[in-house]
This record gives sequence, C-alpha cells and structure tokens, in this order.
Amino acid sequence: MAFSSSNHAPFEFPDGRIELYEQPKGTDNNAVKYADYAIGEFIKKAKASPYWQDTVFLIVADHDIRVRGDTLVPIERFHIPGLILGADIQPQRYTGMASQMDLPVTVLSLMGVEGQHPMTGRDLSSLPPNTLGRAMMQYNDNFGWMEETATGKQVVVLRSGKPAAFGVYDARTKHLTESAPPSNATELEKRALANVLLPDLLYNEQRYRLP
Repeated sequence: MAFSSSNHAPFEFPDGRIELYEQPKGTDNNAVKYADYAIGEFIKKAKASPYWQDTVFLIVADHDIRVRGDTLVPIERFHIPGLILGADIQPQRYTGMASQMDLPVTVLSLMGVEGQHPMTGRDLSSLPPNTLGRAMMQYNDNFGWMEETATGKQVVVLRSGKPAAFGVYDARTKHLTESAPPSNATELEKRALANVLLPDLLYNEQRYRLP
C-alpha cells in the first residue's frame, strides 16, 4: 500500500519533476499534480516489470481535497475516483453508486479468486443490470448512508446522541435536502447502523473470519 499525497501543509515534493500548476510551490494543487505524475511513473515502470503479469493495482481516494460543508454530511466531497489496472483487466467503466467496501471484493473477483469471505461489499464487475447502489460516508461524528431508489437517492445520517436525520441527495446540484422520516425510515436506519457497527465489532472481537 502506498499513500500518494497529503491534504496538509507543507505539501513537500521533489523539485524539477513537474511544471508547477501555480505559485508558490507548496500548494495542494501542486502536490496533487505531483502525485498524479508519480503514480503515472510507477505504473509505467510496473508495466515494464515481470510482476505486471501477476498483479492487480487499485488506485482510490478516501475523499476529495477538503471535506467540509454546512450540511450534516457533505456528500459531494465523497464522490471519488477509483482505478483498477492489470495486465488481464479488460477496460470498462462502472458509473453506478458504489462504496470503498466494494473494492476488495471486486479486486478478488478480477484476480480470479473464488471462495467464501466475510466481506460485505459487492463485486462491481458482475452486478446485474440496474442494481441499486449504496454508499457509506463518515464526517466527524456523523455517519451518512445513501441508497439509490426508484425515485432518488435516500440518505440517513446517524448522529451521536441525537435522532437520525433523513434527506434526499440531488447529484446534479450536489445538494442534500433534509426531509421528514420516510415510510422506510426504520429499515433504512437499521441498515445504516449495521454497516457502521459491524466492521468495528468484527475487528475488535477478532471475528473477521468465516464461521
């Protein structure tokens, strides 16, 4: 695992590798441009190496450059890119709603690894058409759970010491509109809470394995 860039000052990187996007040098935009250059060089060298034929590379973000906003969860800040590369990976693009928890399952599938595992993600490479997506986001002490429905993107936000909040997210305007609890509020909140608590529970109790 390699971490390509930092969201924090002083944004240090070697001189002479890229044409700076802006002045002064130590800015987040220049750091991101250098990270893009470094990843490109890494992949270029990997392609020329013997292990390229037996390796799958996953490149993904956790959030965008700044996670902040005046909503309970700034959902637009969690709209991130992901890239899976490998010698035998056929080019395709997944445009549905997905989550980082789907990526390990997808990578194993693309590697041809079959078997049982305790991961709760989905294999994005073999989902049936029109599968409705879902995603988890954490912002400070709030956890946002978003689900695609036939009428839009439902959101429930779990808040420490407060009742759950509900809303609808408009991807076009990048705006979360709070609303009264929907008819499926109880089920939506339960699914969100299960996805928030399960990973930590399994890890702390050393139960992250098959029965």
